[in-house]
Amino acid sequence: MRIFKNRGDIYFSKINKKKSAEQRILIIALIVIVVFTVIFVTALAFKYDFSAKKFFAPDDLKVTQTQETEEDEPLPEVSGKSNFITLVNSDNNLLYAVLVQVDLDNISYKVGTLKAGTICDGNSLADIYKQSGAPNAKKAIETLMGTEFDYYISMDKKEFSDFFEILGDFSYPILSEIKFKSSGLSVDYSVRLKAGEQKLNGSQVVNLIRYYLDEENNTSAANDLILNSLLQMINSDNLSKSEDLFRLLVTTADTNITVRDFSMAADGLAVLADDRTGPGAYSAIAEYESENINKNSLQKFKGYFIK
Repeated sequence: MRIFKNRGDIYFSKINKKKSAEQRILIIALIVIVVFTVIFVTALAFKYDFSAKKFFAPDDLKVTQTQETEEDEPLPEVSGKSNFITLVNSDNNLLYAVLVQVDLDNISYKVGTLKAGTICDGNSLADIYKQSGAPNAKKAIETLMGTEFDYYISMDKKEFSDFFEILGDFSYPILSEIKFKSSGLSVDYSVRLKAGEQKLNGSQVVNLIRYYLDEENNTSAANDLILNSLLQMINSDNLSKSEDLFRLLVTTADTNITVRDFSMAADGLAVLADDRTGPGAYSAIAEYESENINKNSLQKFKGYFIK
């Protein structure tokens, strides 16, 4: 077949015509297949809810949501300084005195220790305590220090040990092995500890402080022991026991701390016990010449407890 146009001739061969018919048949078949597939898939979708949403996020898919951590609650605002005297005794015999300043202005502890034989205005602290009691021993220390102490606590060594036991053991490094047993004292004691990191209970702490003060004349070591106990044992776990500990304190000790004082100290305790705080620790070292604190040492010692 030949068609004439302006230029040249265009031919459609019989072979091309045959191929075109075959192509149309294939296209029609393909359309039928596609239509059938669409109808089939649509039917399944209605029956089984086969949606894209269900495919990508099925009902049984567990999604773990990352919860945003709430900001830590702010700590209470605290300030001020309080001075404490703890007089540890046995059968009315003074063993030693522990002086502590709780400094909430700088969030820190300051600790000093005094031997029972410390001379205060011509008399030993032990004699003043034995003859006149804890309040007068407190006054004698205040006169020596030239500083007011807010509170005093007088505890028998057994009560002091029991108090420690409630707070729990704490770890303390012993530099060298200690084997000691006193004899001929009003209140004898012994210390047996191996070198290295040790878990100390209340009774061991009482005796070790005595040993450092009276046998080694080492107030620095005694202070360090007490500071370590404060830093480890005043914590968030023990804060929950504070009311029980206070009740034990007022029932077993001679003290001028009142319920009102304890209530007012609640915020300070919360700050000191909080894991975020990290209180500072300072040692007030008293250097002795016999039973007297030497003058230069005394001046420095006093400075730690000034308000």
